[in-house]
Amino acid sequence: MEKNIKKRIMLAVVIAVAIVSVLVGWYFTLRKGIYVGEKFYYKISKNRYERNSSDYIERVTDSDFKIVSDGGSRTVTVKADGDLLNFVFPDGTSLTGIWNGTYLMDLDGLPIGWNQVQILVNNEAAEISDTTYCQALCRIYYDRGETISEWYINLVGMMIYIMGIVTVLYPHKVHFFLIGWRYNNPKLSDMGRLSEQIGGVVIGVIGILVMTGVWQRLWGMVIY
Repeated sequence: MEKNIKKRIMLAVVIAVAIVSVLVGWYFTLRKGIYVGEKFYYKISKNRYERNSSDYIERVTDSDFKIVSDGGSRTVTVKADGDLLNFVFPDGTSLTGIWNGTYLMDLDGLPIGWNQVQILVNNEAAEISDTTYCQALCRIYYDRGETISEWYINLVGMMIYIMGIVTVLYPHKVHFFLIGWRYNNPKLSDMGRLSEQIGGVVIGVIGILVMTGVWQRLWGMVIY
């Protein structure tokens, strides 16, 4: 009786961890938003995309966008003629491009800003260029939000998590699943069983990291 209660508690904990991980993953990786360079701004409302309370983009009118960041606040005006867009900045500079549904292209058909190079010293934070902001403003203007991850990544994380749990609970069956036919009496030693279970814990943790989106964030840090 006591053994059954322990199994039920363990099963409940396993399911609870999976549910919480999926919900956390949805909240951080599957909510709509936009990328501004390497930074992701979540869609807070119809007209506001926010990284935090002091770093956001807000559509204040049909054609005016307020950009607030550590560098201050400024309003960019967007004038559209079909898919031809003209962005006017407060300092008088402007940028014109054609929105192809994914990128803002120049009149030669190349993504605007493709040839820009930034030189960083002592790992200083990269400054977001006007062209990068324009690419992001296009997505807000045409309501073309994106997500940090794809839904199937979280599903993969769930499968990895399940594999880890199964390995912890049934180390003998998992270890000999494909090679058991080689042995007359397949059996793990105590050390082998423990090693298999430790591996299962590691696999389960990786699954949790993928489901919650932590893995994707860590990978993004490595890439950039």
